[in-house]
Amino acid sequence: MEVPVGVYTHPGTLPGGLTPICNECGIALCWDISDEDYEEAKEFWEAWKCEKCNGGVAMSLKAWKEKARAT
Repeated sequence: MEVPVGVYTHPGTLPGGLTPICNECGIALCWDISDEDYEEAKEFWEAWKCEKCNGGVAMSLKAWKEKARAT
């Protein structure tokens, strides 16, 4: 499988899991997402930035999904 932008498979990743990385500074989250969760919100994860790179505001998957439903 080709590794998508914004996530990668880390040696410590659970089988079938992906680790989101910040698209600006490259820092990785300390938790994994399943391939299924990635596919469900691919646009969000490919644009994900850490809180610091996002102007001090954590990006919210819940808010992203609500906004996507409203459009």
